[in-house]
Amino acid sequence: MTFEPGDTIGAYRVFRLLGTGGMGAVYEVEHRDLGVRYALKVFTRERGDVETLRKRFRAESKALARLRHPNLVRVYDFCEDAERGVLYFVMDLVVGSDGAARALSDMEPGEADEQQLAKWYGELRLALEYIHARGIVHRDFKPGNVLIDAHGDAVLSDFGISRFVDGELREELGIETTVEMEKSDSRTVMGSVMFLAPEVRRGENATPASDAYALGVTFYRLLTGIWYEPGPVADGFLAEFGEGWSTALRQLLSEDPASRLPIPPVEVAIRSPNRRWWWIAAACVVAIAVALSLAFLLPVGLAHRAVRGDGEAAAIPEPVAKYSFDQFFPQHKEN
Repeated sequence: MTFEPGDTIGAYRVFRLLGTGGMGAVYEVEHRDLGVRYALKVFTRERGDVETLRKRFRAESKALARLRHPNLVRVYDFCEDAERGVLYFVMDLVVGSDGAARALSDMEPGEADEQQLAKWYGELRLALEYIHARGIVHRDFKPGNVLIDAHGDAVLSDFGISRFVDGELREELGIETTVEMEKSDSRTVMGSVMFLAPEVRRGENATPASDAYALGVTFYRLLTGIWYEPGPVADGFLAEFGEGWSTALRQLLSEDPASRLPIPPVEVAIRSPNRRWWWIAAACVVAIAVALSLAFLLPVGLAHRAVRGDGEAAAIPEPVAKYSFDQFFPQHKEN
């Protein structure tokens, strides 16, 4: 079921659709009596084991409702419109000062300086530590699930595939995860693939350490504009952002889960906003130079011909020196 601006859901009037996901759609709404605006998440699944999914949707709302942290979305109400069979919960409306919903994934490379990124990192570090201490693993930490509010603060959202590692919490909610897990001989890997920790990709359970890894991938991408790939290139990029970022991200991106925790703080010095991107420009220049070199230095010993004005073919003098691809790239030479 979908809703249009002006429709009502319980005591709330719909203003606009903010986004959709696997379990539901999120709308900006206003309480008809209070005049206060909220975000309202509606359960929309109509296929599969709907009753089990509804149970998990309730669990997500209950898990969020117990959390109280300035950098986490807060749930205020959970309701069911019995007449229409609509299940929903009401939470903080997180929008910018201009009223637009914005996430870290909307940031262009270089749009936020290192000081701003360090501020968001610190806020999200505390938010993750808070939920981990309460037995919750987010499992889908990524830029698209980090909203920026009107004060410029980072707010972690979307616990739709979270996992409960605390025994008492699991017993109270009656489930271990807020997402349906397919039953098969192989493990089902949940999360966004580019942010999955190595052990999760191998099929192991998500833990606080895997959330820490996703935090590292997120800020590596925000800093460099590229995806993280282990190796000397990544190490070289990190070195350009000073000891604070380099030390923290190397720890978070460790192959060993035990090495990632506790999540380290980041302190950065004030630097020129232009300096942080010099190596990107340099990399572009190198790439262009290589491309031009290949264009001009690939085998030029081929016969060159031209056409004279009278239509006769004229030979072009051979170059003074001949170069072959193998001379410049001997590692590609065929054996």
